Amino acid sequence: MHAAIEWFHRERMDGRTPTVEQAIEMFTADWFAQNVDPLVFPHKEDAESLREKGTVLLAQYLMVMAESKAKAVEEPFELDLVDPETGEDLGVRFRGFIDLVEEGGVLVDVKTAARLPEPGGLERHLQLTTYALVFYLLHGVIPKLRLDMLLKLKAPRVEQLCTQRSLPDLAWTARLIERATRAIEQGHFFPNPSWRCTECEYFATARPGGDRKSQLFRSFPTTHRGFRRTLPKAPFLFHSPP
Repeated sequence: MHAAIEWFHRERMDGRTPTVEQAIEMFTADWFAQNVDPLVFPHKEDAESLREKGTVLLAQYLMVMAESKAKAVEEPFELDLVDPETGEDLGVRFRGFIDLVEEGGVLVDVKTAARLPEPGGLERHLQLTTYALVFYLLHGVIPKLRLDMLLKLKAPRVEQLCTQRSLPDLAWTARLIERATRAIEQGHFFPNPSWRCTECEYFATARPGGDRKSQLFRSFPTTHRGFRRTLPKAPFLFHSPP
């Protein structure tokens, strides 16, 4: 899905006029390529039903985005992580990609999901906060943010959810990334439990009692009650400079 959306935006950025049908053809080819080897799907779902939902969602999303103008797609970044409130260098080299930057400075994260975020989930959305942190460190301005959700419902639909962040939000996230980096450097990889866990190949190992190391999750020291369930995920990479 992301590859077809990225292709669509890049074609338009280069002055061409791609069609929804062309994007669907790309999505379909990618889908069949990914399903050459047998995959395990969630209960009551299979490859064909998900492909059909994906086709509908992609068509809907590109129609919604018909008037938008992308400034950058899968925009790479690499920078030294700094606390935006204090200016302290946190000793972490941070790099990754931003899904979409629209003209006007709106940063967008595109997600496929089976449901909307839980109450407060949009405000706690770590990837959007990280986008805002990176943009602020590079440009000195807190950007507008939007979560574009392609919902895999019985009647698939697209929702665009706008949100914003404050400077303290960005500073908290910078410190969170620093702590996660230190934990990883020491060989600690903590479970990040959510409703998605049942679809994860590591569920049996990560759940309490599934593996001795998972017991660390219960006693991990933190100064913020939300730290345990908001560890950074891909598409970000971070490490201490040599």
